[in-house]
Amino acid sequence: MLRDVREWFDGAADGEIRALEEVPGIDPERLRELWCAEPELMLRLDGLHTAAQRAFERRTRAAVTEELLRALRAVAQGADVARLETAVALAGTRLEADTATAGARGLNTGLTCGIVISPVILLVVFALGEWVPGLFGAGLGCQERLALAGALVCFAGGAMGAVFSVIVRLRDPRQLVRDGLVAGDGPGGAGPAADPVQLSRALRQEGWYRVVVGWFLATALYLLVAGGILTLLTPPGSPAELCGPGPLSADGHGALVKTWFFWGAIGFLAGLNERWARGLLRHPSAPGDEATGPGNGARRS
Repeated sequence: MLRDVREWFDGAADGEIRALEEVPGIDPERLRELWCAEPELMLRLDGLHTAAQRAFERRTRAAVTEELLRALRAVAQGADVARLETAVALAGTRLEADTATAGARGLNTGLTCGIVISPVILLVVFALGEWVPGLFGAGLGCQERLALAGALVCFAGGAMGAVFSVIVRLRDPRQLVRDGLVAGDGPGGAGPAADPVQLSRALRQEGWYRVVVGWFLATALYLLVAGGILTLLTPPGSPAELCGPGPLSADGHGALVKTWFFWGAIGFLAGLNERWARGLLRHPSAPGDEATGPGNGARRS
C-alpha cells in the first residue's frame, strides 16, 4: 500500500538498466546482423528499450519492455521486420503518454499542495496579526482587522486564479510533450529525452511556484488598490465605513460581504496573470519561440 502511494507520487523505483545485448534468448550474431541491416530501426529500438526501463508507471515498464523484446526475438528468428517497426511505433506512443502522465501528475500535485497550504498560511498570518501587536502593548482595532481580512481573502483569490490559469492552458497532458516544453526527441528520434520521474518532480515544483506567484500578484494588487494608488477599482465599503460605534445595519452587513467578494475577485484576476512568469510553462513571448523555425511551429503556453 505504501509502495503504491509512493509510486503514484514519485514513479516506480529505479532498477537496473539492461542493454539489448544483455537480454537472454537473442542470438548475439543475429543481433549484429540486424544492426547492420536496419541501423535506424535498431537505434530507435535501443533508445525505447532504455526509456521503457525508466518509465514512470511500473506496468508501463513491464508491458513496453516485454512487447519490444517479444518483437525483437520474433524478428531474430525470421519474422518480418515490419513487426518490429510496429512494436517500436506503439512503444514510442505509450512512452510519450507515460511521460505526459508523469508531468501532469507532478503539476497537479504541486497545484493541489499550494491550494491546501493556502488556508493554513491564512490562519497563521491572521493569528500572527492578532498576537504580534500584543507584544508591543498594542492591539488590532476593527479597521485593522477588516483590512487584514481583506488582504487574506485577496491572497486566497490569487492562489485560485493561478491554479485556474494553469488548468485552462493545459487541458491535455500530452501538450507537455507535444509542445516540447518539457520533453523532446532522443538521439535519432529514439524516444522521450526527459526522464519522467525527474519531470514529475520538476513540474511539482513548477505547480507550487505558480501558486506562490499568484499570492504575490494578488498581494501587490491589494496594496495598490487599498493604498489608493490604483483608484480605478474601489471596494464597496472601506474599513472606516464598516466600523462604526454601533452594530452593523443590514446594509452594512451586505457591504461587508460584497467587500470580501470584491477582494476575492481582485485576487483571482491578479492570479490569472501568473502565466507571464517564466518557467516550464512558457508564455507566448518566450525566447525559445523566436528561435523556432516556421516548419516546427510556435511554442504555446
